[in-house]
Amino acid sequence: MPVPRLFEAFHEPREQWVHVLATLLSLGGPETRAALVAELLDEPITGTDEMLVREQRALGEAAGSPVADIVIRSGSDWAIVIESDLAFDVARADRLTASYDAVAGSVGRCVLIAVTPDRTPPADIVEAAGGRDIRHKSWLRVRDWVQERPERGAATGVDLALLREADYFFTPRVAELYRLESLMPMVDSGLRHTLASLFFDMNDLSPAATILNPTDTTATLRYPRTGETAVEVTLGQGAPRVELTGGTSGPGDTDGALVVSDPATYTAARSFMLAEARRLLPPRR
Repeated sequence: MPVPRLFEAFHEPREQWVHVLATLLSLGGPETRAALVAELLDEPITGTDEMLVREQRALGEAAGSPVADIVIRSGSDWAIVIESDLAFDVARADRLTASYDAVAGSVGRCVLIAVTPDRTPPADIVEAAGGRDIRHKSWLRVRDWVQERPERGAATGVDLALLREADYFFTPRVAELYRLESLMPMVDSGLRHTLASLFFDMNDLSPAATILNPTDTTATLRYPRTGETAVEVTLGQGAPRVELTGGTSGPGDTDGALVVSDPATYTAARSFMLAEARRLLPPRR
């Protein structure tokens, strides 16, 4: 039986955000579930009382099949596929159309919702739609709904506890999302997902970095926000560089810094880098 994986620790920031949304869809009461689905669709739909919610769902048996962030199904009547990211101005049309097409043939109605940082539907999502029912929702609106629901829905008990925890998770992170927006143009499109992961990985260790902009096209992020700098991230001078003051050399280290030249470099060095950053930074309060 598919259940929310409450006690599984997700290591990647985007998966953490998705897990909070999936938990609300899975464990909320009937009224909360129906209201959240209606918010995501921008219209009510019947069958939410019997819907099944699955996270990180493979959409086929073959190797290389699309893996959706969330799949919500009401029998063979309808399915809602949710795909998300935390990056601005990236190419995602192929991913969205592949996920939609993998599900659409098995249900009477399929809708794919792309949850992104963009306040309005970006061009690539509009392009992906074509004849498909692909829609956009911003993380900002998801956060707003989580904040508004306890009052409007008179939530109590488990629903209220879930919404409060979701608000505690989303509110500070969505605020940081729009500081990240100004940094995205400073890296190539292919590194923007990686920059989002790096930014929120570090934000979890040391919130609200000091951001210095020597020029319009370069920036330096310093952690912690106050006191002596322990970690410094430089953007806008080629590949992002992560310098650990007093840290030891690790995977991908070049001239005393981790140079994030491609997503694989960050993936390979991530565990070591975050462990060193955690050692060097003051404990989070």
